[in-house]
Amino acid sequence: MRHRLLVIALLAALGMTAPPSLAATQVDYPALLREVKSGPLIRAVINRTRGDIEIKFRNLSEWEAFYPPGAQPALQRLLHRRHIRVIFASRPAVTKAKPKAVHHHLRYIAAGVIVALAALGGAAFVYDRRRRTDAPLGSAPPPPA
Repeated sequence: MRHRLLVIALLAALGMTAPPSLAATQVDYPALLREVKSGPLIRAVINRTRGDIEIKFRNLSEWEAFYPPGAQPALQRLLHRRHIRVIFASRPAVTKAKPKAVHHHLRYIAAGVIVALAALGGAAFVYDRRRRTDAPLGSAPPPPA
């Protein structure tokens, strides 16, 4: 009994899933052009970057073909005359380049300035200390400036 319920539940779950979508049938350009001229089409997708066109029929089947260079304007006019909806596939999005890293140049400059200031301060301290120790013992220290 449990096995039957399990099998029925599995079949029901498989039945609820969507059927796989079929890919467009690859055909040559003259065959596609004959269908564009007289076939039961509902739409056409033109991909300029790849140079191909995909047409969809009323029964939802699809054909795809590569058109020769320079044939796109004639195809568009023919589709327009037959009142078939034309969609142009979008070009791939251009990704913006990330700004280049600074590579710590500013850090090195700031560290150099700090080291130079520290060296100047150290030199001034040593010079001032030497000046005070070189004075005679009985003399008064110099007045503050």
